[in-house]
Amino acid sequence: MKSKNVLPLLLCLLLGFSAAGQTGNGQGRYFVQLQNGQIIYANKLQYKSPIFKSNHFLLDDSLKYNPSAVAVFQNEDGFFARVDAGNSYDSFAKRITDGPRIDRFYTSRTTYDYGYGYSPYGYGGPRTSRKRIYFFSKDNGPLYLMDFDNLEMALSDNASSMALLSRYKKDKLINTGVSILGAGLLAVGAVKSINDSQEVNGSTELNVSPLMYAGAGVLGAQLVINLFRKDKLAQAVEVYNYQLKQ
Repeated sequence: MKSKNVLPLLLCLLLGFSAAGQTGNGQGRYFVQLQNGQIIYANKLQYKSPIFKSNHFLLDDSLKYNPSAVAVFQNEDGFFARVDAGNSYDSFAKRITDGPRIDRFYTSRTTYDYGYGYSPYGYGGPRTSRKRIYFFSKDNGPLYLMDFDNLEMALSDNASSMALLSRYKKDKLINTGVSILGAGLLAVGAVKSINDSQEVNGSTELNVSPLMYAGAGVLGAQLVINLFRKDKLAQAVEVYNYQLKQ
């Protein structure tokens, strides 16, 4: 009777050791790939940025790797690839489109405005904002800034994508012209308003020129149109990938 109970127990132990061996051989859910090509798998991957210690990736609460030694990594938030040197989290870009040939990535950058306007830091203090910067990779190659020039070379073998890029370039030229027109109307209107101002009872009465309203209207309409305009660069990539899937 005892021997019958021992056999299932031994079988469970063997299966347990087999599963542990597979995990130890690197079949975790997440991974980091080092600059030398080595891949280390883990079931838990965290980026740590302690105050008094250096930044590091922590795998399974035991292994530590300097971010500067990591080329790409996969964690619960997605797949990330290096775009800049350094050991900060912003040195990596997150993949938002997965092929089949063109992958899209983005990262965020902090920008500082040292203008003289009021800010929470006081007058003239820096105002910060976060801006998304997009990249792309073709056929699992290096990451490039997602701009017109780079995409024009990468998508040159697809007529539909090139047509969208051509429309993007045309729209950009029109957009620049409209901006110049609106700014010009505002500038001329401001000068005219100052010249047409009158002294009334010892105070200056400013007559706002209609040109200022026209300039503001042009720039306002441009802003609204741009808010609803689809990104032609992203569309060109989507068309490129979609036609390959067909």
